[in-house]
Amino acid sequence: MGKGYTGEIIQRHADGKREGEYLSVNVDFILLPDPTFALLLSEMKELGRKIWDKNRVLVTVDHFAPPSTIERANIAKAVISFSTEEEIPNHSIYQGICHQLLVEGPWLKPGKLVLGADSHTTTAGALGCLATGMGSTDILYTLVTGKTWLRPPDTVRINLKGKLPPYIMGKDIILELLGRSGEGGFLYQALEFYDMDGVIFMDDRFAICNMVVEGGGKNGLFRPDKVTRRYLEKRDGHCDNWRDSFDEEPSYIKRMEIDLSSLHPKVALPHSPAQAVDVDDIKGEVIQQVFIGSCTGGRLRDLEWTARLLRKRKVAPGIRLLITPASQKIYQEAIKKRYIQTILEAGGVILNPSCGPCGGIDKGILGAEEKCLSTSNRNFQGRMGDPSSKIYLASPLTAAASALAGRIMDPREVM
Repeated sequence: MGKGYTGEIIQRHADGKREGEYLSVNVDFILLPDPTFALLLSEMKELGRKIWDKNRVLVTVDHFAPPSTIERANIAKAVISFSTEEEIPNHSIYQGICHQLLVEGPWLKPGKLVLGADSHTTTAGALGCLATGMGSTDILYTLVTGKTWLRPPDTVRINLKGKLPPYIMGKDIILELLGRSGEGGFLYQALEFYDMDGVIFMDDRFAICNMVVEGGGKNGLFRPDKVTRRYLEKRDGHCDNWRDSFDEEPSYIKRMEIDLSSLHPKVALPHSPAQAVDVDDIKGEVIQQVFIGSCTGGRLRDLEWTARLLRKRKVAPGIRLLITPASQKIYQEAIKKRYIQTILEAGGVILNPSCGPCGGIDKGILGAEEKCLSTSNRNFQGRMGDPSSKIYLASPLTAAASALAGRIMDPREVM
């Protein structure tokens, strides 16, 4: 036990209780998105218990934002009412996708232990945290006690080295890794990334950590470095104890290496994120919709590169290009930098920050046998609409290039 930074974080948070391989640990922060948090409200009332520390939770309404059905409206209403009545200080209504809001706020720093009622809580691991998703029952226990039980996972070190080509983004890197490992290749393992040359942007790191769960990973984190420090300084205005004493290199059960300079743009074929191939292997596949957004592909750098490719060009006839900024903050910044204007002039449609199209909730549902190239994290059968539809996953660069062509295209041909 205690391998990797993940094991070190677990040991630091342990309270001395143990059951077999499981340790009781204190939790620093909890993420509560609307659909899963709503499941807990009646149980909390029945138990007559309160949240152990209201300052250590973030409640969001982002999946049903705004609600598209009466049922979803009632779910959102219940969450909003509870947050208001309980005077929860950190609650965010229609302000963006929960995973982006979690890392935009001041709560997380390297070494924190973070839980979320959503599997892609792993996103926050890019800040050097142990961040992982859990089911509603587990989250309920933590909400009322401030604790959880964890079995320290075996940890894999992944060295990312070499120069990052301008046509490669975080999505290409994680798809390369998933393609090597398969869907269950990292089952209940912690993936710890070392950016050996400090070339991977924070937005790309968030995308990488977001999708470790697609390979079965318990969590993913980046070793804190200068890139982490710059992000925290910009976010908080300061950066005290930014490395959290992560000085000695821990042990790992396995080491892997990805040479960034040799990577090609990737596409994940239906219906698995791990079914990743080079874009040239699927180039020319006709599509009807392109979606650039979600907690994986809707950050400022994603919108910047989308705008760069679309500038003074037009989306192919018949193509629906849907863009969802990951948060209102990102949306506003993209407006200031004229990325939104460029996308609109090219024929794109801007959607409000929410989870809508990614999970087939609203705003971008696919019809029978339609094909969509998406920057989201999952392409399971029927996830975005009709069961006969198909979803391909790719980076925002590949998606933008494909929107211009009306078919899947290598972004290098447009850049």
